[in-house]
Amino acid sequence: MIEFPTDSPTRPLADGHPAADQQQPAEQPAEPVTPATGDNQAVAPYTPYTPYTPSAATAPFSDFQLPQYAAIPPSPPFGDGMPPFAPPRPPRRGRFAILAIVALLLTLGVGVLAGVGIGASHAGANSSGGITIGATSAPNVSISSDTTTLQQSVENVAAAVEPSVVKITSVGGRSEAIGSGDILTADGYIVTNDHVVQGFSNFSVTLANGTNYSATVVGQDAQDDLAVIKIAATGLQPIAFADSSKAQVGEFAIAVGYPLGLKETATFGIVSALNRTASEAPDGPAGILTGLIQTSAPINPGNSGGALVNLQGQLLGIPTLGETNPQTGTAASGIGYAIPANRVTTVATQLIQHGSVASTGQGFIGIQGQDVTPALAAADGLSVQSGVLVAGFVNDTAGQSPAQQAGLRSGDVITAVDGQTINGSDDLATAIVSKTPGAKVTLTVARGSSQLTISVTLGQRPTNPQG
Repeated sequence: MIEFPTDSPTRPLADGHPAADQQQPAEQPAEPVTPATGDNQAVAPYTPYTPYTPSAATAPFSDFQLPQYAAIPPSPPFGDGMPPFAPPRPPRRGRFAILAIVALLLTLGVGVLAGVGIGASHAGANSSGGITIGATSAPNVSISSDTTTLQQSVENVAAAVEPSVVKITSVGGRSEAIGSGDILTADGYIVTNDHVVQGFSNFSVTLANGTNYSATVVGQDAQDDLAVIKIAATGLQPIAFADSSKAQVGEFAIAVGYPLGLKETATFGIVSALNRTASEAPDGPAGILTGLIQTSAPINPGNSGGALVNLQGQLLGIPTLGETNPQTGTAASGIGYAIPANRVTTVATQLIQHGSVASTGQGFIGIQGQDVTPALAAADGLSVQSGVLVAGFVNDTAGQSPAQQAGLRSGDVITAVDGQTINGSDDLATAIVSKTPGAKVTLTVARGSSQLTISVTLGQRPTNPQG
């Protein structure tokens, strides 16, 4: 999502790393921006701001404390056309007009003669020693049929998916933001990121054909950073869904959306990694997102809520987060994250039916934990150098902590789940939240100098976990 103020302090939103609460930066003088012409939509003056760049926390967290990712900073939208030019100055009159006419006649005469000379030179360039621009033939490059087929597939997918992806403009008070969305049903249900609509009161949707509709929010799920809105339209083209559990690293992927408000933009990349986990805390709506698809397809402000699709034109996930380069504090190039399509289906269905998420369907171990580092191990006298230190407990939807019920204690360090090494909270979150409630996991735990094996039956992750 991209966000920009009309003439007052902004409320930063996260985009590639979503975001945000009602945070008001210090007021800055606004500078006028020429209205965009691409979508016939006026753009308010833009006041730039510094995006939040949270650092990794070491304090106890709810269930898991995770590395934090910076928001893709909001920025003003751009139109598809060029900004209007200033009107020409009125011509002077009197004797200057006569001189101008004489000069014009002389110029026309010289121009015609020059044109004839240039044209003659060009016409005989290849046969009479004239200047030849460029090679006379294409380079001898062997292009496989597979390459041609891939290019044609990418073109076909982009053209097929664009009608199912929309631009969302959110307005609240004196702020506006632009994001993307995916059509879910022919009668107007659209899914997007919660941070695209959070904190705003009026919404409009622009279809790929340029038609505009007002929209209303059907339901929001801050924990998953997803929301569903509705427009009064029929005959829309819903996006097709892939089974995101079958996504493969190296699989080609195309991101489609409205980065910087630019109409129908597609970028190309691959699925770089699977089951990534990230936290939007403290400024984003979601404390933890897990099972994320990492992609190299460039995503920018305005792509939030759009589509990451495979070469079959099916939705793999919704672009939501962008990682930050810790050395520069700026967005890292080619590292973006998308909420997997299977999770989108689960959440969007409940939002349409109930207006909220009644059941997360995600496993929950119920601890407050802290990443173990060599420094922490030395300070607390721990027998291991990595893992997750149990600092406290959190209740599931049944009102109890599954970990505490299974016999874990404060001060224990979880070092493995089902034999998979746990180096920190990122690993633990992926191992637990990706499982369903009722599943049993075997924890390897360091307690003092002893190593224990404890079986835990997971509860259900609450819709609003305790902090």
